Amino acid sequence: MVKYVVIGLNAVENFIQDRFAQSVEFDEGKALLAFLRGEVGNVKIGSEYLIFEKDGGVFIDSVAGNLSEKFLVIDLEQSQILAQADNDSLFSFQKLLRFAKKLWSGLSLTYSERMIPGSSKAILFPYRYKPQPYRIVIEREPWSDRLLKREQGGNWLLAYKAGHESGDANREEAELTNFRKAFENISFAKREFLEIVSLQTGRPKSSSGMAILNLEDRGQFQGSLHRRYEDWIPLLTAKQSEFVSTPFDQPARIEGAAGTGKTLSLILKVIHALRAADAAKREFHAVFVTHSDATRLAIEEVASVVDKDGFSSRDRAVDQQSLKICTLSELCNTVLRTSISESELIDRDAMESKETQLLYISEAFDAVMRDSFDSHSRFLSQDFAKGLKDRDAWKTVEMLQHEISVLIKGRAGENLDTYKKLPSLSYGLDQKNDADKGFVFTVFRKYQEFLRDAGQFDTDDVVLSAIGQLDTPIWRRRRLRDGYDAVLIDETHLFNINELHMFHYFTREEGPYPIAYSVDRSQAVGDRGWNTKEIDYSISPADSSAGTYSARIETVFRSSPEIVNLAFSIVSSGATLFTNFDNPLVNAASGFTEEEERLARDPAYIEVPNEGALIDAAFERAEILHKELGCPRSDILIVSLDGNLVKELSDKAADSNKPYVLLERRGDQKLIETARATGRLVIGHADYVGGLEFAAVILVGVDDGRVPPVDHANDLSSKNFLTYVSHNRLYVAVSRAKYRVEFLGEQARGPSKIIEPAIKAGLISMD
Repeated sequence: MVKYVVIGLNAVENFIQDRFAQSVEFDEGKALLAFLRGEVGNVKIGSEYLIFEKDGGVFIDSVAGNLSEKFLVIDLEQSQILAQADNDSLFSFQKLLRFAKKLWSGLSLTYSERMIPGSSKAILFPYRYKPQPYRIVIEREPWSDRLLKREQGGNWLLAYKAGHESGDANREEAELTNFRKAFENISFAKREFLEIVSLQTGRPKSSSGMAILNLEDRGQFQGSLHRRYEDWIPLLTAKQSEFVSTPFDQPARIEGAAGTGKTLSLILKVIHALRAADAAKREFHAVFVTHSDATRLAIEEVASVVDKDGFSSRDRAVDQQSLKICTLSELCNTVLRTSISESELIDRDAMESKETQLLYISEAFDAVMRDSFDSHSRFLSQDFAKGLKDRDAWKTVEMLQHEISVLIKGRAGENLDTYKKLPSLSYGLDQKNDADKGFVFTVFRKYQEFLRDAGQFDTDDVVLSAIGQLDTPIWRRRRLRDGYDAVLIDETHLFNINELHMFHYFTREEGPYPIAYSVDRSQAVGDRGWNTKEIDYSISPADSSAGTYSARIETVFRSSPEIVNLAFSIVSSGATLFTNFDNPLVNAASGFTEEEERLARDPAYIEVPNEGALIDAAFERAEILHKELGCPRSDILIVSLDGNLVKELSDKAADSNKPYVLLERRGDQKLIETARATGRLVIGHADYVGGLEFAAVILVGVDDGRVPPVDHANDLSSKNFLTYVSHNRLYVAVSRAKYRVEFLGEQARGPSKIIEPAIKAGLISMD
């Protein structure tokens, strides 16, 4: 058992800059943790380190011109820092190394790093987002009399205590047994290091009694998705690598928080399978299905770089291997052998189309309220009828749109009797009896009537028609010829159940279904009303009992630790309030190195006098962040959960001749490229920022009464729905940011209740 670890400053700097030592999802991070715990001997974990073992201790240094003169001692026997879960142990270790470097360099400390006044102690709180604080206590002047005599004062730090218990720093004395061994043996370690180091080359040579941790240089990691397959494979975590290489012989699910690399893993998985088929000279055709046309274009662009063999541009009729990237509507049209023009199809990802669909439902609701409410009202439950009359009509329309998509079309198949038997959504319209549901179905029928009069179809109409043609003897005979060897689905959480029932029809054979899909249910706007098992069953019903291979990715590569903590707080409060609000960040950790963390700051809430000042402040903060981060203006996102504020922001930008682009559909990477090429800010509603990434995100109008919106009818079902949707949207918007998140709100309103827990926990500073 390793009783203590001594780490020189050079090694500290190497560890905190090594991306692959940040998470146990990388083999190197897992190996490092196992080595520190004494579970393994020599391991390969990174660039070259010098190791010496003596008296139950491990001495680690790295050559950077000269051996280190400053050392951090971690008393593992006394503190039990590494006795936590794997991810927490490595996270605490990395946070402790960063804190040590700050103490030695005299750098400013964060909210979670404290010097205790009147003592020689310092305290680190590595998990700022956890309700019960876990603390690590550091003695800054251990064995001070002896060290001062040897002119070593200030060169040594001792981490001797960790846990949830507090103490009296002024009276508490650190146990020095292991520290004395570390101090007395450092001269032996240095001599051993010097004997095996060639001063000319600075490269270590092997020696008895010493291990060399040799981490392969896998190149400088950069955030861009645009790199070749061969370049990506060495950068994957162990879980990602296993997912990518698993054969398409069963359903496979990859899940994780925003920024964990789910889409990339799907792309690499299908390229891996296609290359294997190409090498084996066997036929293999795959289809990659996206939720929107904008996402399809973005994935096509990434695939064009990853896929050097050009599988996505091959013709299935000619080549043995091919990859088709398309939306579900395009796939349905192919199978139906019919063409639905753009004028006939409502693309619900486009802002104008969403507004058009809401207008259809609004007209249907107004017509039914005007012509039929009186005849229905005496049969309706009292609360439901009161909500219809007193609630803001537009909020009711939004809830009706959700009800139609998720329940009436998504689950009931447009059948009234089936709809009546279904339980109501947890967060939506609160129907108490069959009469309530009958009224909602009347609105739905009127909506369908307006669609027919306009000669348009929504996506559910297309899907239902496709299912009708797929579930036939003719298709079952053709699927061996026209089906696919692999089906991949990106952002499964954005499809409704009706759409999910489509995918297993497109495989060549009926089970086991070669379907791989990504999911993060916390990004689905609103209560989708299903759980993971239901998604699995919908995608591969014949294999549901056999189970699905699942890989859960916990390392967040996109965002800084401060932003991961904030996102965790938002989702945690949602998970507490709502029974089916998934929290993908329970065990998540940021994959940021110390160098990347330098650009990060604590998220901030900035109060302004009034709504007009909100708009001006958004553009002022964008300009400040553009200069502070040294990034293009296109790397700054100004976003709001309020559609009216989005319009005010775009109007202000247009009137002031500020260069900007307005997001009008989800994940529009082409628009972002246009913004990047022309140096424009990006403005958008939270519904349309999913799938994108920015250096900084400014959220406008995150104040009380606006997030979530006030329900003047005081209707519980409406309040729950709006709160649920606000949690979703806020999580999606915050998780777009790499380094900075700022909230703007009116002073008179105060901050939104959703972010109050994060403010109280010190995760958001009040400016």
